Amino acid sequence: MAIDQAAALKMALRSYERGRAARAAMFAAPLAATALLAVCLGTTPSLALGLGVALLASSWFFLWRGQSFGRAVFPGVLAGLMPLGLALAARSYGHVCTGSECVSLCVPACTGGGLLAGLLIARAGRHVTSKLTFFGSASLVAGLIGALGCSCVGAGGVVGLAVGLAFTLVPASILRPQMSR
Repeated sequence: MAIDQAAALKMALRSYERGRAARAAMFAAPLAATALLAVCLGTTPSLALGLGVALLASSWFFLWRGQSFGRAVFPGVLAGLMPLGLALAARSYGHVCTGSECVSLCVPACTGGGLLAGLLIARAGRHVTSKLTFFGSASLVAGLIGALGCSCVGAGGVVGLAVGLAFTLVPASILRPQMSR
């Protein structure tokens, strides 16, 4: 009884892809803890659910796809923890009042966190051949994680995060790394 070679190849490819999908799901699943953490620290549950689902889906896709997409997930997660942490700290601190005016610290914290996140992503992607893919994937993951905390003042915090990321990543994506001699 001979097995058709084309059918065997198709079955092997399907099994290979199922294994890659399962592995990606195993590594992406713990990211749900960031959404739960954000809810416990004051993020609106419906917003955290939406951002958490988007984070899980994009991380799973990037890990399943592999190459520059997959390599970008871990630096993106680490980078996203910076604006998340700064925004949650700013939220717990509240705002600064000076005489006749009070200022929220959330937007500056999100912008600063975005700058730090962009620097970390740029450093991690120095020697990547496909910079646009790496920076885009890592920025999306970092932005989704950071948005869990930066939504403390609405869209302003998320815009601050995006501006901070763009301010550091646009120049990094244009510049080429110097080759050592």
